[in-house]
Amino acid sequence: MRKSYFLCLALGALFFGCSQFDELENLDRAKYEAEYAIPLVDTKVSLQQILEDTGDSTTIIIDPNGLIRLRYQGDVVAKTSDDIFAEINRSLPPIIPILSPRMALPFSSPDGLEIDRLDMKGGSLIYYFENRHPEAITVKATFPQVTKNAVPLTIQQSLPAYSGSGNAPAATNFLVPTSLAGYRIQTLNDSVYVEYEAIRASGQKGTLSNFVIRLQDLQFSYAEGYFGNFLYEGTRDTILIDFFDNWVRGDVYFEEPKITLNVENSFGIPTNAVINVLNVVTVKSDVLPLESIYVDNGIEFPYPNMSEIGQVKYGTFSFTKDNSNIDVILGAGPVAIDYDVDAITNPNNDPNIRGYINDSSYFKINMEVELPLYGKASGFVARDTFNVDFKNYDDVDDAEFKLVVDNAIPLDVEVQAYFLDASNNVIDSLLDAPQRIVGAAPVDAQGEPTGVTRKITFAPFAEARFQKIKTNATRILLNTAFSTLNNGNTSVKIYSSQDVKIKMGVKLGVRN
Repeated sequence: MRKSYFLCLALGALFFGCSQFDELENLDRAKYEAEYAIPLVDTKVSLQQILEDTGDSTTIIIDPNGLIRLRYQGDVVAKTSDDIFAEINRSLPPIIPILSPRMALPFSSPDGLEIDRLDMKGGSLIYYFENRHPEAITVKATFPQVTKNAVPLTIQQSLPAYSGSGNAPAATNFLVPTSLAGYRIQTLNDSVYVEYEAIRASGQKGTLSNFVIRLQDLQFSYAEGYFGNFLYEGTRDTILIDFFDNWVRGDVYFEEPKITLNVENSFGIPTNAVINVLNVVTVKSDVLPLESIYVDNGIEFPYPNMSEIGQVKYGTFSFTKDNSNIDVILGAGPVAIDYDVDAITNPNNDPNIRGYINDSSYFKINMEVELPLYGKASGFVARDTFNVDFKNYDDVDDAEFKLVVDNAIPLDVEVQAYFLDASNNVIDSLLDAPQRIVGAAPVDAQGEPTGVTRKITFAPFAEARFQKIKTNATRILLNTAFSTLNNGNTSVKIYSSQDVKIKMGVKLGVRN
């Protein structure tokens, strides 16, 4: 486990990095008996150094007061104005028949979309109509609410008389559609009107046959109105938490964990986060749901109003132990957060709320899981293995290791190590029984460390034992158990400045 780095460092030096043994190769091979005291380790490791060896998914945050927080992040949902503009395009019928000299073109949808204003940056209008009158006509079609520089969009065409047989004379711009770039559309009662006059050669007003228009490839720079009650789906995803990677057993309780949703929003529309799934997956493969009224009812985003067009609003919402069961489920050994979060516009479905979007509008949500190192642990056991090679230590017959630890971190650490052969069978153990080789630093009533605890541990290896592991051991299995004070009943605070000073030496017996 990366969090037990200082123990691995010490024991790694103890068994696997002791280059001083190589000095024995140069000893005179005459008969002698001697003991050699060799310093192996004299180092200091801080909590910040230890935690910097965490996985790529972990960010280490140091509060201004030095408290350490582990942070894990994941994206939730991101949408741009393209999604709503696409909905506007979908709401328009592909072909609109013009059935009377004044007719409303629908600019609303069954989903509740109601447009007050559209500023166009692309798209085109195609028209087609026929003259079935026995005399020529002059046609003028106007879209009073579609303007460019305050001038309405107008179509003017003249058609010859219809002979009464064959195809009627027709007008169309199919090959050269009318560009809508730069036009502004302002609706009246949720509609855009088209008005036309077809004046016959005799001066009488006529009507057009088969008059249709088509709006295609519309592109918008700005839209204003009521954008309906639309659901924008996020992607179900997982945030991995590597704190418990090498967990074996035991409990950890975090005093102030948080799951935070961070929001960026430049849509001028009321929008809520809808939490479909927010589960903690534990080391025991349990799936524990986050419970909160905000899971049930959703979470409101901040959004810019009509006087704040172009601005981005930022907001955060945190699930804490005051508004959810987060302390319970994150205290159960989390290895992953399984989440599925959507966004819904106009969650109250209130058509009186008019909003806006432009072509740069977006909203984005990401999720952060924070585990502050303030809490308590009881028998939290991690396991790791290392390769070991004693082939160059032929001249060493017995050994006694001495470990001196000055600990400013408020954690008791109990260790046992097992030597394994090539088949992973246990040959021997480092200690007669698991021992507390690191004593927790003392703390006050608030869990603040107040001093340093020294612990001295001896690990003797008589000749028969040392010969056995020297000959057969290829790996070592390290079990490390962490507890806070009072056997895990006292919560403590872990700061970046806290460190462990480790001194280690070995007394070697050489008889040859």
